Amino acid sequence: MSASLFFTACQAPSPENFFGKVVLNTNLIADFAPDRFGKRLEQETVEFADIPASKNAGDEAQKSVDIKIQTVEKALKDINALNVSDDDAKALKEKSIALFEKVLPVYKNEYTAYAKLCDTKGSAEEKQALLQKIQHDYMPGIDKTFDEVYVLGKAYAEKHNLNVNWGN
Repeated sequence: MSASLFFTACQAPSPENFFGKVVLNTNLIADFAPDRFGKRLEQETVEFADIPASKNAGDEAQKSVDIKIQTVEKALKDINALNVSDDDAKALKEKSIALFEKVLPVYKNEYTAYAKLCDTKGSAEEKQALLQKIQHDYMPGIDKTFDEVYVLGKAYAEKHNLNVNWGN
């Protein structure tokens, strides 16, 4: 029985399962860009004087970033655990790992700092400076890696006859 468990654990995933974890899971970070995620974090802290239920605890944006960090870490763990044997799958797996590893420190550092500013009603200048830093320092490399994952993903999907709607 333990031999069969070992064999099952070492088997390569089905093309559909593999594709889901390395390509479709990138949807988890599709809102990474500062204009999208920054706006989302800002909206987490909005309160309305005439709506008591909108009163915040003061850590809503930080909680959002923490959830995003946990989600990215789980995706990375799942991708790293995949056993692949062919070169196409290895390249796609490596590129997907690279993408998640690029965004994770930004969530942990810049977006965490931004969330704290949102929760504490920090200055617009400080918040804007953080978003500009993300846009300038990280987005070019992240966009490039995103594109590379999709190019490899499209080739993989075609090779394995996966029915994928790329939203084009």
